[in-house]
Amino acid sequence: MAETLFLLKKIVSPLFQPLSIVLALLVSGLILLWMTRRKSLGKIFITLGAILLLLASYGFLADQLVVSLENRYLPLLDVQNIKTSKDIKWIVVLGGGSLPDSRLPLSSQLGPSSLIRLLEGVRLHHQLPGSRLILSGGAVFQDVPESETLAKTALLMGVSDNDVMKENKSLDTADQAKFISRSVGHNRFILVTSAIHMPRSIALFRKFGMDPIPAPTDYIIVKQSRFHPGMFFPDSGSLGKMEAAIHEYLGLIWMGLQ
Repeated sequence: MAETLFLLKKIVSPLFQPLSIVLALLVSGLILLWMTRRKSLGKIFITLGAILLLLASYGFLADQLVVSLENRYLPLLDVQNIKTSKDIKWIVVLGGGSLPDSRLPLSSQLGPSSLIRLLEGVRLHHQLPGSRLILSGGAVFQDVPESETLAKTALLMGVSDNDVMKENKSLDTADQAKFISRSVGHNRFILVTSAIHMPRSIALFRKFGMDPIPAPTDYIIVKQSRFHPGMFFPDSGSLGKMEAAIHEYLGLIWMGLQ
């Protein structure tokens, strides 16, 4: 049942993304314009699709949606600023996607978000002597659990095999919170994930009775100190930011309905 629900979410969620809505409006408008007599309605659909594409492709709107999520928690630059840092034994790193392919080096088998999250987890691990990494991620639409690829990469980064624990059963963030709660219990721990993903992650982990210390990384919006001409033009990057933000907001809404 859980796997069926997970698959359903993966199928339905993209339908609410800007690009899917834009294409639906444009195709519907063209059909109405060329194959029916309802040409006025077809023109309205095409106009709405064009406006939505324009809004989603400019950074000012996408950036505001992303920043509202990324700025909820400050980055954890120095673990010594945590009063109870000596009592923290776990650093949990949530996987952000992998494509295991034995023909490629490990660094190319992890998605960009996973690689950045792992790097941040290892950085914090070096600041906390005696801490252990919990690398989380199951086999989602692939044969090899993401935690396996994360663990192998962590070893290449100089982490001892004894300092790594793998959680390899989860399909999504809710699963990760559920399975990790069995390992950390009520002990405080550091949670590493992408900044845009942190609000939903914190909410889910708290839902399972845990009290994680957020360590956001993999920021999408980085402050730019200089003007650049690209600010005045639409681009696919802004569309990607918009989709990432909407994905997280849909996740928060779904969590609230459960």
